[in-house]
Parts: sequence; C-alpha cells; structure tokens
Amino acid sequence: MPIVADIDDLSMLEFDFVVIGGGSAGCVLASRISENSACSVLMIEAGHLIQHPLIRVPIGVGKIWSRRLFDWHLNSSKTPSLNNREIELMRGKLLGGSSSINAMSYVRGAPADYNGWRDAGCDGWSFDEVEPFFRKVENWTGPRTSRRGIDGPVTVSPAKSTDILYDAWFKAVMSCGYEVIDDYNALPDLAPLEGFARSQQTIGNGYRVTAWSAYLAKHLQRSNLHILTNTHVARIKLKNNHADELDLVTRRNQHRSLKIGGTLILSAGAFHTPHILMQSGIGSEAVLKRANIPLLIKSEDVGRHYRDHMAVQINFCRKDKGEFHHNMRLDRIGFNFPRAALFGKGPATKLPGAMHGFAKLNPSALVPDIQFLFRGAPKDAAPWWPLISSGYEDGFGIRPVLLHPASHGTVEALSDDPLKPPKIDGRYLNEPEDIERMLKGIEIAMTLANAPAMQEFIADEQSPIPSDRKRRIEWIRQTAVTAHHPCGTCRMGPENSAPLDIDLRLRGVDNMLVVDASVFPKTISGNINACVYMLAEKTAAMLTSASRGL
Repeated sequence: MPIVADIDDLSMLEFDFVVIGGGSAGCVLASRISENSACSVLMIEAGHLIQHPLIRVPIGVGKIWSRRLFDWHLNSSKTPSLNNREIELMRGKLLGGSSSINAMSYVRGAPADYNGWRDAGCDGWSFDEVEPFFRKVENWTGPRTSRRGIDGPVTVSPAKSTDILYDAWFKAVMSCGYEVIDDYNALPDLAPLEGFARSQQTIGNGYRVTAWSAYLAKHLQRSNLHILTNTHVARIKLKNNHADELDLVTRRNQHRSLKIGGTLILSAGAFHTPHILMQSGIGSEAVLKRANIPLLIKSEDVGRHYRDHMAVQINFCRKDKGEFHHNMRLDRIGFNFPRAALFGKGPATKLPGAMHGFAKLNPSALVPDIQFLFRGAPKDAAPWWPLISSGYEDGFGIRPVLLHPASHGTVEALSDDPLKPPKIDGRYLNEPEDIERMLKGIEIAMTLANAPAMQEFIADEQSPIPSDRKRRIEWIRQTAVTAHHPCGTCRMGPENSAPLDIDLRLRGVDNMLVVDASVFPKTISGNINACVYMLAEKTAAMLTSASRGL
C-alpha cells in the first residue's frame, strides 16, 4: 500500500511529480498522472485517511458540520462589515479534502462564467474547452444527454428526497413566473443559467463520493503512486528560479527535507496555497516584511482577490412534520444509519436538501447573481423518542447566495512560523452593491415563500426576518456566513501581475504549477467542487500529454 505517515517509510525519495495537498485537485492529479506507469508521483497531505461512517453516509454531514470534524478549524479575522464577527471557514483536513465534508452539491456553474475567463485573457478556458473535462469527471445517473459524462469516476445523482415540500416549492416557483429547468449542468446552447431544478449530488450507491474514493482508493496498487500523510509542507526552497526542495514538518513535529526532482504542483486550497507560497518567500513585499519572511519572488497578488459566496438562511417553522423528521425518530435512525453505512440503503442516504435555483437581477446579465439553496430540515434536527417528546420543532429554509461579490479580501502570513494559520480577512459584504444584491435575493426568496403553494407548510404567523430595509440590512450583517466557496487567492491571468500564467504555472519558478480554487480569475455561478475537479482533469491531461516521452 502506498500510504505512509512517515517520510522514512517512502520506498523512494525523488519523484517526477510531487503534489502538495490530498484534496479534490490533488487526488485527481495524483490519480491521472500515475496512470502513466513511467511517471512516479508523490502526494503529500497534512491530514490522513479517515474512513468514518459520518463521511460515507450522506446525512452524516450535519454532525460533521456541527462538531467541525475533519477540519482545519480556520476562521476569518473580525469583519467590520459583519458586525465584527469572525466567520467560520470549514476546510477538510484529510485525504479527499473538502469533498469529504461538503454539502455534496455538484454545480458546474454557468457557461458564461468560463467564457468570461477566456474574455479576461485566459485562452483555453472557454466553456467549449472545459466542458469535455466536466464530462470526464462525471458518472451521471440521471437522464442521458450528450452534454453529461456517464463513465467518469465521480458519481453524480439527482436528489432522492421525496418530501412533498419540494413539490410545493416548484409550484411556488412557477406561480411567481420563474422557470423550472431539467438540468442546470446541461443547458441548451446559449441558454443562460437561470431557473430552478432538482439538486445534483455527489452520491453514488447510497454513499458520499469523495475525491479520494472516486480517484485514488481503487488504485493503491500502483507501484509508481506514493502518498505521504500527516505531513505539513512548511515551505518550498528555491534555487535558481527552480523549486528545489520541500521543508516538511512531520506528525512528530520534526523538520525533514525532500528533494524535488521534477514538477511540483501546489494544490493546498485557496487558504493554504497562498500561505505556503508566502512562507517560501513568494508574495507581497509588504506582507512578507511584516511576517519577517525574506522576499525571494515579488508577486503582489498572492493572497489577494480572495472571494467567497456569502449567504443568509431564511428559516420557517413547518406546520406538519416532514419525512426527514419522521425518519429521525430514535429507533428508525438507529436502524437506518447503520443500514446506510453498511449497505448504502435507506432514508439516511437521502439529503433533506433537494433543490437549487439561479436568478439574474438584471435581465441583460450573462450570469446569475443569486443562487438559492433549499433546506428541508432545521439546523438542530436530532434523533428523538416519542416517550420523551415529540421531537425537535420541524422546519425548512431557503438560502440566497451572492454569487459574484464586488467585495474582495486577503489571505496573509502573520509570521514566519509555517504552522501558524494565516490571517483571512474576507471583507465580506463590504461593498454597498453586495448588500443591495443580497437584499434583492432575499426579496425573491420571500416572494417564493409567500406564494399560495407554500402556505400549507409554513406555520409562522409573522415573517421570520425583518421587513423594513434598515433592520433587514442589520439582520444580514448579523447572520451572513460563507457558503464555503473560497477562491481567487493565486489567480491565473495573461498579465504579469497575476501570480500564474494561463497554464497555471507560477511566474518566476520554472517547474511549479498551482491547481486548486485559488487559481480562479473570477468567481463561478455556484458551488466550486465540480469546477476544481475540472481544473485538475484539464491540467492532468496537459501534463500527461507532455510527459508521454518519459
């Protein structure tokens, strides 16, 4: 088995490719590159392999989030625009990364997002050029179409919830003049991403599909694939504009070195990728000076342009208890959770969220401004027993998400200690236009909730959120959180100010690439995991094509 937790247990110490980060991008890259038996690959992960039933069973995500399991435990700095709150920033610390703890939503984004990348000078990244790699990712179990992949490693399935609540939501959507669409990941040519549809989820045979389970778990027999866990990359040592060596910190807090004999790929995510670069002397001159880190390569945009999707949750009390509440009775969940963990069967394999929506605030816009996420259970849903109580108060919600914020933040190293977390200043909703668009998204959500079709479900006699503008803005500032879609902190672009060129190669270093959500030149219209898979598939194809002569 190629997984080791100690560098001394590696069977070799020089590799053609070294991948830093065992998350979504890292797993794809390690898998695809190691398909060529002539290429030796080492993937380094700070976490380790965790095969926990809360990961395998889809409804386990609630417990993962409430306890912040398998997580780096990052938080933003205090945010003045959000009433000085620190915002929770969950990121997965295990093989599979955040694909192991996310909401399992699979959203490509709008075709116009990628055409926007191309129009910004990122040739090769138009939708027509990236769509084949989305299809390469997918094992789509829904209705067949030439626009979807059916034999890829990541199983993507339509939401399985049968809660009648969603029938009402769709009736509300149509009565309010919005469109119901079949597949937001397979739009007709030139069609905008706009409308409401059943959710698509990375769930296969009843189990969560992670980057690890999809791309690497079945290929551990490859002799050219090596995986080093419980190892933190402290910094990259440069020599003559070449990534020459890695400074590693082991699980025993010992510093070790690893020679880089070939290509280095940094896939540590939107927070840790810029932090590792800064610790290596690559970044903003002022930031590195404050952190007491010698400047080796000046790249002012490393750690800048951090963007995330901000969201607010509008919750409603439910008149009659729904199917998820029914299935959370102690005897039922006590039977169905192990059933799901062992056999991938039963109600514990079905998420209570089953609907996505996208809305443009300006009819002439090319991409949607707001995404709507629908929740079929309250946050405090928990097992209950009728001899003790009738259980938690059932509820449901709708979550407007701001997709293309004008507010940008920063990620900065605070010191030369590589184990000290970076300072993450999101500046969330700092720009007035972001508040205005969020208000419009909330207004759409409330219009849907007030539709006649929803009245048999909503028990609230009064609005669950403030109705006047001033108090509603204050409510936004007090409750807004991220949808956990951080990106843009090491962007690609044709201009020299971009840390990466359009082939994701780090400017100033001749054997190093960055492949993760930090490379996004602009945000996309939805959850980012599918896009990260695509990025890694596309880059792996480029690298393996170039290395066929090895």
